[in-house]
Amino acid sequence: MTSLKQWAVAAVLGLLALAGLALPWYSSRTLDTELKAFAEASRKGDLVVHKLTHEAGLFKSSGTIEFQLRDSCEAAANQDPSSFSVSYSVSHLPSTRGVMQFEWTLLPQGNAAAALEKVIGQGKKLGGTGALGYSGLVKAEMDVPEMNFNNEGVNFQITASKGSLTADTKAAQFIWNLSSFVARGKGDALDMKGLSLNMDLKDRNLGTGTIALGVDGISTASVSIQGLLVRSETTEDKDRLSSKVTESVKVLKVMGQSLNDLVLEASIGGLHAPSVRSLVEIGKASCGFRNMTADESQKVRKAVETLLTSGMSIGIPALKGSGEGGQVSASLMLELMAASDGKIALEKYLRSSGQLTVTGTLLNPSQIDMALTSGFAEKVPGGVKAAYSYQDGLLKISDKTLDAGMVKNALSQVDKAIEDFLHPKAAPARAPAEEEMVEEEVE
Repeated sequence: MTSLKQWAVAAVLGLLALAGLALPWYSSRTLDTELKAFAEASRKGDLVVHKLTHEAGLFKSSGTIEFQLRDSCEAAANQDPSSFSVSYSVSHLPSTRGVMQFEWTLLPQGNAAAALEKVIGQGKKLGGTGALGYSGLVKAEMDVPEMNFNNEGVNFQITASKGSLTADTKAAQFIWNLSSFVARGKGDALDMKGLSLNMDLKDRNLGTGTIALGVDGISTASVSIQGLLVRSETTEDKDRLSSKVTESVKVLKVMGQSLNDLVLEASIGGLHAPSVRSLVEIGKASCGFRNMTADESQKVRKAVETLLTSGMSIGIPALKGSGEGGQVSASLMLELMAASDGKIALEKYLRSSGQLTVTGTLLNPSQIDMALTSGFAEKVPGGVKAAYSYQDGLLKISDKTLDAGMVKNALSQVDKAIEDFLHPKAAPARAPAEEEMVEEEVE
């Protein structure tokens, strides 16, 4: 019985040893395969893998990837691409962080190396650590050292900062924080405190997700800003894509004036997502639609037509702020209804509305009386409000119906221009007599 127990223990230990060797072997083999596939897929584009040197090991691998930054839309002979390399070291021993852990260092080359050394200081490097989780999620951290340098008479002082990246095959999240950025020189100064960037993308290719850039405070020789936040959000619901960008400032002081709670919100919604994807893909492949095939050109026209006939909205839902003299709020929206007959007709399907409200003493009494007398504004508590709407060929300003002939004519001209783009007329074929005449002249 004792012998059987010993054999059982030995067998279990043997299996554990095999498993302990199998995991690093699998990790090393997978890394080797993925790096080769990445290098092969990156032979074209703006960021090109120029050379991959990889030394695979059972418990540890290392290597260097040499990159080149170039413009894929320009001829190679006309470019002087920037080069840099990334050296890495990978441990294949599994841990609580994941199946592998890695360290990396960025090494610029040529003029870029001298420029980076000037910025971050001699002997300092950019690098970080990371891990590949058991679910396939990559997590990486980066530390940027403190920077003190002078460029063309301007002194820069930038505190050390930290960044982190989390990504899988589709999504990515990037977080970066910087406590202070100061620039002084040439009779001016810029001081920014509490900078932060947070990107949370659900689909990197389509750009869905949120991006937020915040600054606690900005101060120059003439302007002071507190609480700046720029936030964008792009969402996809079924086959519809919507995006909203909001800029807000808590306090803005300029030229002796103080403005509070400033907000600007812009949005575009209801876009046909498959058409947007098609335009993005063709735009990338054709260098911004400059070098398209006939099939790609036709796909672009079809995508634009679908976007314009399936409905969308665009505008500024909110624009507001307040000061010592009062408050201002405004909005402006354009809505293109879905075309029931599948034909583009802005005069028929376009709607628009907007309003402007001013309160307090921002307008003097004579200006208020003039606005009210014109009939294009109405009195509201503490101020005046003007509004307009255009729908079904009718133009109204503060419930006053106006002649919309000029608007209809303009929309008709736009319809014609869109139709000419979507369905260009073929060049007329030459008559046989003209062809014979050309041949005789050549002879």
